[in-house]
Amino acid sequence: MHDGAMPEVRVGPLLRHVGTTDATVWVETDKPCEVEVLGSRADTFEVEGHHFAIVCITDLDPDREHPYDVRLDGRTAWPPSDYEFPAPRIRLMPRDGSLRLLFGSCRASAPHRPPYTYQHWWHPKGQGIDVLRTYGQRMLRQPSAMWPDALLMMGDQLYADQVNDTIKDLVAEREVHANGPVEVLEDFEEYCIGYWDAWSDPVVRWMLSTLPTSMMFDDHEINDKWNTSQAWLEEKRKTDWYQTRIIGGLMAYWVYQHLGNMSPDELAKDETFQRVIETRNGLEPIRELAQMAEKDDGASYFSMCRDLGSTRLIVADARTGRQLRPGQRKIMTDEEWNWITAKVDGHYDHLLFASSLPMLLPYGMHHIEAWSEAVTDGAWGRRLCGVGEKVRITANLDHWACFQDSYRKFEDLVIDVATGRRGTAPQSMVAFGGDVHHCWVSEVSLPEDAPPATTKVWQVVCSGLRKEPSAVERVVLRLGHTRVAERFGKLLAKTVDVGAPRLRWRPVTMPHFRNQIGTLEIAGGEMGVRIEKVTGGWRKPHLTAVIEHKLL
Repeated sequence: MHDGAMPEVRVGPLLRHVGTTDATVWVETDKPCEVEVLGSRADTFEVEGHHFAIVCITDLDPDREHPYDVRLDGRTAWPPSDYEFPAPRIRLMPRDGSLRLLFGSCRASAPHRPPYTYQHWWHPKGQGIDVLRTYGQRMLRQPSAMWPDALLMMGDQLYADQVNDTIKDLVAEREVHANGPVEVLEDFEEYCIGYWDAWSDPVVRWMLSTLPTSMMFDDHEINDKWNTSQAWLEEKRKTDWYQTRIIGGLMAYWVYQHLGNMSPDELAKDETFQRVIETRNGLEPIRELAQMAEKDDGASYFSMCRDLGSTRLIVADARTGRQLRPGQRKIMTDEEWNWITAKVDGHYDHLLFASSLPMLLPYGMHHIEAWSEAVTDGAWGRRLCGVGEKVRITANLDHWACFQDSYRKFEDLVIDVATGRRGTAPQSMVAFGGDVHHCWVSEVSLPEDAPPATTKVWQVVCSGLRKEPSAVERVVLRLGHTRVAERFGKLLAKTVDVGAPRLRWRPVTMPHFRNQIGTLEIAGGEMGVRIEKVTGGWRKPHLTAVIEHKLL
C-alpha cells in the first residue's frame, strides 16, 4: 500500500531507442503507477522499493517531430507547469543517410561550482567543468535543427568508487558492510542514488529527455580495477562485501542503462524483461541475470546494436564477460563475440564499432600491454608470472591489447568488413573508444597482404565528459604517445615473442586533454569528426574545437 499522493517522476524521463517509426522512453517513479507517453502505456515494475517503466511507442510519423509529456496514472507529471526548457520531443532517425552523433565517456558527478570546476590547476575534488552540461546549454541557444540526432555514452556514467559529497551525505546513515570500503556505492539502493545524482542536473535532465541515448558501462561503475585480472577478482571474492556490491551494480546497470539500449522488438524477445513485466517485480529475474554475468563462465550479453538511419552502431561490452584465466584470456565470451559479428552483415552505408576501451592504443602502450599478458602466461618463466599480473593490476593494463586473442579477432573483423567478406563493404568503418581521459584520431590501414579495399577505416577516442586528468597523469599519457614509448614497448614485446599487429594505424591529430565531447557528422556522402573541449570559467563555460578532421 502507498499513500494517496499522486506519483511523481524521480529520474528521467530518458529518451532511449529511436528508430525510423518507433521510440522508447524510460522513467523511474516514486511509487507504482501506469506510465503514458504519446498514448502508449506501460505499468511500472519494482526492484527493492524502486519503480521503473519503459514505454514503447510505435507507428510514429517520420515526417514530423513529436513533443511529448509523461503521464502517471492519467495525470501529467512531466514536464512541470513552470518548466523553463523546451518540451521534450522525439525526432526520428534521418532517412536521407545523414547523421549527427554526439559521443564521449567518463562523467564524474559533482556540484557545478568551485572547487569542483577549477580549470587552471588541479584540485583533489576537481573534475573540471561538465562538458555534457555545457553542450546542453549550447543546444538551448541553438535552433533545434542543429541538435544532434543521437548521443553515445561509452562508459563510466557514474564513478561508484569515487562518490561525491552529495552522495556521501545521502548514504551517511546506512551501513551495508561494517568492514567494507568507504566512500563507494555498496548496494543496489546506493546505485539508485548514484544514478539519480548523475542525471538530476536540470540541463542534463532536459538533454537526456530529448536526445536518444545509447549507453555502455565500464570499470568505474564498479571499481577501477574491476575484471583487470584473475588475481584481483579472486581476492575481492573472498571479502564479505564484494558480492553485494557487484550484484547491486550489475542490477542497476541493467535497469538504468541496458534496458533502454533495446528496441521495442528486442524488448519483446528479451527473456529477463518479459519475466519482469509479467509479475511487475524485477528483483529475482534481474538478480539472476547479474549473478550469471558475474560468474567466470557466465554470459552477460550486454553488447548492443542500433541502426541510426543508414549507419549501424555496434557497442561491445568489453568489461562484464571477460575471461581472465591465464592462457585463456578474452575480453568477452565467444558467444557474445559471435552475437556481435552476426550483426556485421553489410546492410548499411557506415559501420560504427564502439567499445568503452580503445581498440588501438598508441604503439608503445599496445606493446607494453601485450607484453604484460605474455609474462603473466609464463613467457619469462613460471616464477615471474606474478610480475606480469602485478603490473596489470597496478598500472590498470586492461585494454584490448591485454587480451591478444580478442584483439586478433577484432583485427580480422576489420579486415573482413573492409574487404567485403561480411556483406557489402561499407563506405567507412569508425572505431570509437573512451576510458583514457584524452582524445585523438587515428587513420587505420589494412595489412599489405589483404585484398584491395575501398572502405576507409578510422579510430576516434574521446574521453572524458567530466574527468580531467591531473598534471602528472597528463605527462604519463603524453609519454605513451611518444616514439620513446614505442621503441621501449617493441623491445619488451620482442622478449616474449608477441607477434606484430596486422593492422597499422597512425595518429592524424595530437592528443588533447581537458574535458571534451565529440561529434561525428555524415552529410552529402561525406563524413567528419569534431572534438570540442570546455573552456572559460565555471559561470559561463563554452566549447572550443580542438580537433576537426574529415574522414570521408
